[in-house]
Amino acid sequence: MTDFSSCSSHLGFKLWIYERFPLKNLPLFVVIYVLSAMVSTAHQYISLTMFIAGSILSCSYFLLIRIIDEHKDYDEDCERYPKRVLQRGLITLNQLKLVALGCILIQLFIILLYASNITLILKTWSVLIIWTLLMSKEFFIKAWLDRNLFLYALSHTLIMPLIIIWLTSFSSTHIEINRPLLLLMFLSFFSALTFEITRKCKGDDEDTPYIKSYSQNYGRPLSIAIIVTLILTMYFAQYLLLKNMCQYVPEWFYFINITLFISCLGQLVCFLITPDKHNRNLNEIFVGVNMLTGYLLCALIIQLY
Repeated sequence: MTDFSSCSSHLGFKLWIYERFPLKNLPLFVVIYVLSAMVSTAHQYISLTMFIAGSILSCSYFLLIRIIDEHKDYDEDCERYPKRVLQRGLITLNQLKLVALGCILIQLFIILLYASNITLILKTWSVLIIWTLLMSKEFFIKAWLDRNLFLYALSHTLIMPLIIIWLTSFSSTHIEINRPLLLLMFLSFFSALTFEITRKCKGDDEDTPYIKSYSQNYGRPLSIAIIVTLILTMYFAQYLLLKNMCQYVPEWFYFINITLFISCLGQLVCFLITPDKHNRNLNEIFVGVNMLTGYLLCALIIQLY
């Protein structure tokens, strides 16, 4: 079955969304657009229409990436995660292709209707699509990337700066490669890299010879040290972005980030003491909260100051 005409298909899609594209992640995708728009328009007023259109644009592209990943990893996931919704047949790859086509059509509709410079955004969108398709083919060096997990992460998280440029071009008639834009690209890249390494730093109950992880490649202490370093890099990128876009960085920015860092560091230490799936999931939550809060702080402070 390749359509969503039946109740079981709708249920399968809802279950797949819950499992593979949780709606709790949508605020992150929305605030990424908002920050991109602020950088492109020198934090001028963003209309409600552009806010809604840009948010849909951002969320739909992250959904498209998830669907492409599902196709890319399908055979391996059937062996490693047979209980997932897709692998159990509650939804099919053909049905996900229809969703992906819907995402592309929605993006094209929004671009044609609301983009400030259609020619510009079609160019940045094309570059983004090409990089996404290269990712889906593992850049035609899958075997090599499988042996070099860190380079795999670097090649895939480079999608984030391209998304920033694309979203920036949606709200602007031209792209100026200035310091704030570069810093936002820098922030998005290191935020994504931090989360990617965090989710692949596994506990004793998850590490197997068949699934590559940073905990296997580098050991858990070094992997955690890398995560901590990347979190600090995220904070530094936030600070530099604010210093370049605002006249003043308020004290509560430092207080919130220090509080978040201490709590996140405590959780990572707990994972080192008890390296299991439960603590690995908590690692993802704590790092995810750090990412979302960082983006929100930047957007709020840029708007206020």
